[in-house]
Amino acid sequence: MEKNNYVIFKKQYGNIKRPRVKELSINLNGVKIYEKDQSMIINIIVPVEESNKVVEYFEEFNLGEDIQFNISDTGDFECTFRGISPVIDKNSYSSFSITVQEKEPQDEMKG
Repeated sequence: MEKNNYVIFKKQYGNIKRPRVKELSINLNGVKIYEKDQSMIINIIVPVEESNKVVEYFEEFNLGEDIQFNISDTGDFECTFRGISPVIDKNSYSSFSITVQEKEPQDEMKG
């Protein structure tokens, strides 16, 4: 898998002593990202045969839970999960959207 052609979503779970990450890779051609009202709408289009696996991955997130994604191996975007839209099946593809909000950088100088 050529990382430059994928968006990799990451869900962290476990605990501090044993952190784990569950990843999902989606071909860049099936992902479109739009900014709207301080949020990002991520439209996802995948082949029908992959849609159950992809939708189940995002349904594991709780509202307000941390989510990361990396576009073409450019570095992780730290975000908060805000929701998932209903899935629309068309011919051989399924589409849906997730909404995330980018986290504000932590200002370590604040006391």
